[in-house]
Amino acid sequence: MWPVERIEKLCIKYCGRCNVIFDSPVKINGRLTKTLGRCFYEKTGSTWNPVRIEISKHLLETATDESIEEVIMHECAHYVACAITHEHHGHDKTFRYYCDKIGTTNNSVYYDDIEYKKPEKMVYKYTLRCAGCGQTLGGRHRACKITKNPQFYVTKCCGASVEVIQNW
Repeated sequence: MWPVERIEKLCIKYCGRCNVIFDSPVKINGRLTKTLGRCFYEKTGSTWNPVRIEISKHLLETATDESIEEVIMHECAHYVACAITHEHHGHDKTFRYYCDKIGTTNNSVYYDDIEYKKPEKMVYKYTLRCAGCGQTLGGRHRACKITKNPQFYVTKCCGASVEVIQNW
């Protein structure tokens, strides 16, 4: 996975192509799964200013270096457009202009270019199993009603009671 320092250096480099000083923090966000990156803005009076860039942890773990750099350039274009015009631009003409100045090959990131690998098999703290036929019903990471009081539940497969197996 890419360290934050490497991403910050690239942000400084790409924003520098438009004579903008990048002095905001970069965060790696593990909750971003469908969004690859985002630029945050703050409104003071009637002017907008960029305050931070977030990059998906999932992207950093699974994508190629070229795809990651493309996402970083894309977010830097958002950052530069806001830093220069002090307005919030989506993917409008101004944003596309700064994409070209920064050197992105495309104006939006192609999700098809991102290679995702399958996650490893999940290991749950609690595994639920049917007491009658032994079928595995699923798992839970945390204790909940069914793991605390399994005697009140029956399975759909054969109507038997639920067994809770604590894995660690």
